[in-house]
Amino acid sequence: MSVLKPLAAAVALSAGLAEAAAFTLQTAQGQPWSLAGVLDRERILIVNNPLASYLVAARRQDPELQVRDLRVVALLPPGDARLNGPAALMLTLLADPGGKVGAQYGRAALIGKDTGIKARYQTFPTLNSVAALVDTMPLRRQERGERGR
Repeated sequence: MSVLKPLAAAVALSAGLAEAAAFTLQTAQGQPWSLAGVLDRERILIVNNPLASYLVAARRQDPELQVRDLRVVALLPPGDARLNGPAALMLTLLADPGGKVGAQYGRAALIGKDTGIKARYQTFPTLNSVAALVDTMPLRRQERGERGR
């Protein structure tokens, strides 16, 4: 059994180094939105079909997300009423026909500015826990020094 623990740790670490799969989906307004267009400028938390309350929390925490360059991208079924929710700067709502993109990322995944998948979640993570993880990243530490926040 002791041989399996290091192997499990290596698998978990290598999963964190995977690169994000590029995709382009439509907003509720029919505008295309591409992951590749923001990867080097923002960190992305992809959430697959989250509850409406999760989206409300993302809107409420928008200023904290902005400070961390952290965009929440919610993948929703086409025609879902949540696609027409109120706007927030760091929340993007996308229609995911057939759930194909969401299936690639699971329930939730955090993507760094370097395009690497930093964490995968089996449940929707709290935005505070994601922010805490982002704050430990070397690039975020450098940004804090440069920006003073």
